[in-house]
Amino acid sequence: MEIEIFISKGGDESTAQRAFVDAVIDALKTAGIKSRIMYENEWSHEQPLKVIKKTIGECDGLLVIAYTRSEFEKGKELRSNKEKELNNIKLPTTWTHIEGAIAYTYELPIWILAESGLKSEGLIEKGYDWNVYWSELDVEEVKSDKFRGYLQSWKQAMEERKLSMPSSNPDVDLSKLSIGKLLSMISLPQLGKLIGVIVTVLTLVASGSYKLGAGKWPWQEEPNNQMQQTQKTRG
Repeated sequence: MEIEIFISKGGDESTAQRAFVDAVIDALKTAGIKSRIMYENEWSHEQPLKVIKKTIGECDGLLVIAYTRSEFEKGKELRSNKEKELNNIKLPTTWTHIEGAIAYTYELPIWILAESGLKSEGLIEKGYDWNVYWSELDVEEVKSDKFRGYLQSWKQAMEERKLSMPSSNPDVDLSKLSIGKLLSMISLPQLGKLIGVIVTVLTLVASGSYKLGAGKWPWQEEPNNQMQQTQKTRG
């Protein structure tokens, strides 16, 4: 099963940032995961936001590698007419939040790799449907058991999602599959909905038959009708 992921990251990286990105891409390749990166191995004549949305929709997951793009020694945060002094502020590219939000609307498994020291806000903040993996962007860290454990967990989530989607097998001829095989391709929530639809349809059919039978079920016939049918058969 081939897994394809979209990598969200800033461009024009420093030497250290690029070395970390390359190490992560190599680890993904070793794990059997194909990386798609805009303007590195993905190209389009369309406007960025349009093609990015399309590409993310074709992927099985999103990996955000967030590192410093802008840095400020001092600043202020304004909330409720109050000022809060900020020091040593580091921010990633805004595309980190844009692409992450797009992937979230597709309900893709998301993994956030964030450089230690970045301002914790937006997607790079705990409390959402994922944990942020804080890193010093050390190439050696990619070889650690912790990194590999997170990678394997994220990959497993993508595989489970892919298997639960009937569209992941576009070339399968459903007419040639057994009932058991078809049921194995349906997730539990989908199976519950299917059973609910079947029960509803059967209830409607039975109710219609009851009304057409003047308050009697199809198998309930009057004795006279039964006798007439018997006489006709004998005659």
